[in-house]
Amino acid sequence: MFYICSMSDLHVIWFRRDLRVHDHAALVAACASGGQVLPLYIFDTRHWHRPDTSGRQFDFLLESLADLDGALRKRGSKLCLRSGNAAEVLSQIHTQYGIASLHFHAASHDPEETERVQHVRSWAMKAGIPLREQAIRRAMPLTPEESETAFRHYMRQPRLNAPENLDTPDMVSEDWPVASDYGLGDDACAGRQTGGRTNGVLQLRQYLAGRGRPASKRNLSVTDRESSASGLSPYLNWGTLSDREVWQAAMRAKGALLSDGDETFAASLDAFVENLEQRSRLLTAKPRREQVENAGLPHDIFKREMVGAADPRLAAWASGRTGFPLLDASMRCLQATGRLESELRSLLLSFATCHLWLDPTAPAQHLARLSTDFDGALFYGNARKVVGVSSHPVGQIPNPVRHSQMRDPEGTFIRKWIPEIADLPDALIHSPWDAPKSLLAEKGIVLGQSYPMRMVDHMAAARAARRHLFPEQSSHALPFGVPARPNMARRAGMSKSGRVHALPAKSVQLSFDLGGHA
Repeated sequence: MFYICSMSDLHVIWFRRDLRVHDHAALVAACASGGQVLPLYIFDTRHWHRPDTSGRQFDFLLESLADLDGALRKRGSKLCLRSGNAAEVLSQIHTQYGIASLHFHAASHDPEETERVQHVRSWAMKAGIPLREQAIRRAMPLTPEESETAFRHYMRQPRLNAPENLDTPDMVSEDWPVASDYGLGDDACAGRQTGGRTNGVLQLRQYLAGRGRPASKRNLSVTDRESSASGLSPYLNWGTLSDREVWQAAMRAKGALLSDGDETFAASLDAFVENLEQRSRLLTAKPRREQVENAGLPHDIFKREMVGAADPRLAAWASGRTGFPLLDASMRCLQATGRLESELRSLLLSFATCHLWLDPTAPAQHLARLSTDFDGALFYGNARKVVGVSSHPVGQIPNPVRHSQMRDPEGTFIRKWIPEIADLPDALIHSPWDAPKSLLAEKGIVLGQSYPMRMVDHMAAARAARRHLFPEQSSHALPFGVPARPNMARRAGMSKSGRVHALPAKSVQLSFDLGGHA
């Protein structure tokens, strides 16, 4: 293709997952050019046709873009919207107006986004357009010590001020789209967080003002962890807040807390900034080729069954009707709010791939669609660590009953999301199949009707899974077809005395948000 050189002084700032005007290196560089600046966002049709995207994610994006547009209008500019292949859109703008330079932040190692940026680089080189690509995060060196040093050095650099004024050409923008324009169906999510920088800043302020204080305490229940969560994950993933401004705000708050003698809250913020660093490291970790070719997941070497949405096992799991209260409560919570504590998302995924022995692809994509904070690099980077998904599995297969007893000992979370069994006592709400028939009848609970029977005998299914996942450690494996026993003398995760065994100190987790939860 032949391009005509232009004398234009139009400098394009290509927004992607950096939807803000504050602490924005690419925007600052574009403004420093001295010419007209075009703020541009391109809806990637290919991305929104992926099986792991959803209407709730799209709506969160629209809210974030509207907030960004408002910030630009306050500075005499506005956001230009286009849809399609990024390189083709830029080529059309260049043909019509001429592009003097293109500014954007470097991509994370999400395979799709990496490919998209590479196509733009190739087009710009052919068109003779200078690229001004800014590193939104510093690449992490190999050793943990070097990683920590590089990360903290970058985070300590002064934040960049938002430009006061922008000189933007009068350019036609496409209409604001809706989810159905990209084939995304209705996705009711009444409890979803609202997108945009304004709401992200509010979440950060509330967290640092005291909401995050209990986060460092051991053995917090699901409900307590939920109430003390940062809630920042989707805002960081879409870049309405920068990692650096969040890190600096947390460090300032920590210093003030230490001066006041509040070591408990200071310890919570220590864990918070550590998770920020882990998040940055994961975003800069390049996946292996086989993971790129398989949508970010390793190939299933165990050759488990790939199933569709109509499969009754996947359908029951996806709708929160497995018969395991903690699992069902977790799925219903994620469906209704778009957020869930990371360990519970990990538990859901591991149950599908270990206890139900399903290929990880469909369950992972379902969890991705339900997660407002979905980011391919983060999501699949963490998913690859989950027992049942990893091509080199380590750790124990999580026991859903044992986790229920430990993480929701009083059944508060379960009762909120599974009202069908809310009247069961604390000791039985984690395993309703153990409840005497007389008690079930008294409470109006009919297993298999008002609430489902458990899909599998989780102990037998775990033993069978271990035979395949850890053949050198397995013994006395049972076939997957072993039916669930409605009554067991001993409940999983409990000793003969009825005491709950402690969870491993370092369990394999699927972290989607700061502080290990949403």
